[in-house]
Amino acid sequence: MDQWSLVAAVLLAVLAGAAIPALVQLRATLRAMETTFARTGKKLDEALATTAAAAGKIDALLSRLGAGSQFETVVRDVSALGRVASQVGDVVRVASAVGAAVGPAVAAGIRALKADPEPLRSAPAPFRNADFKHAYPRSRKQAIS
Repeated sequence: MDQWSLVAAVLLAVLAGAAIPALVQLRATLRAMETTFARTGKKLDEALATTAAAAGKIDALLSRLGAGSQFETVVRDVSALGRVASQVGDVVRVASAVGAAVGPAVAAGIRALKADPEPLRSAPAPFRNADFKHAYPRSRKQAIS
């Protein structure tokens, strides 16, 4: 039995030697978690205090507004105001598209009005009906012959 106890003691020493670095690393990890939880706990306490203060302000606001009827009216009015703002944005979008389409034509018209009228006076005189007398037949007989 002496040999078995020696083998057991060697195996126990090997396991203890392998477990010591793992235990040291576990302790370091637990220490880091402890400091992280301590810092996070402080921040969590601050966040909970801020949330409680905001909830208190909301409760005070609702109690001032009454049984909720005025609050619903305020929400409805704000919603209507948002819809009006959206419609104004749509109108501005359409107006800018129309302005982009009509603007170049208006600018060309203004340039044409400011241009020198002399080239227009030198244009040829309009044709008279007499000039086209022989171009088109007057009767069916003339058209056939």
